[in-house]
Amino acid sequence: MHLFVRFVLRTPNSELRTAQGFTLLEIMVALAILATGIVSVLELFGGSLRLSSKSSQRTQAVIYAQNVMDRILAKERLEDGADSGELPGGYQWQARVQEVHPPDEDTKRLQPNSQNATDLFHLKEIEVGVFWSEGLGQQSYILRSLRTQPEQLQPQAP
Repeated sequence: MHLFVRFVLRTPNSELRTAQGFTLLEIMVALAILATGIVSVLELFGGSLRLSSKSSQRTQAVIYAQNVMDRILAKERLEDGADSGELPGGYQWQARVQEVHPPDEDTKRLQPNSQNATDLFHLKEIEVGVFWSEGLGQQSYILRSLRTQPEQLQPQAP
């Protein structure tokens, strides 16, 4: 028969060292990593909210500019000049209509048998700008379009 004897050397802190758990330093490091992750996620949410707000303002400006442009294009005759006004939400608009005169060499190419290409029609340039304040600066959205307008014939006297 064999007899085994086991000797265990115990120190005052040996029970703490063999216990399964985390030290205070490990917990602090884990909390620091967790806090960094949470702050990053919150910054992403804040950034997406700012971008969403800017996108909404720009979309509204595009809608306003298109509405003003449609209203101008719906007119039967366009007169040269400028107009402006205010829109809901702190937006302002400006519109300008002016006749465009092509260079002489282009008019000969467009209508070689005519003395002047603009005898039959007028080419009008329409520019609509919508402006609003965003942050410290002013933002703008500008639409441009061209429209032909036939020459208004004078009635013949009998």
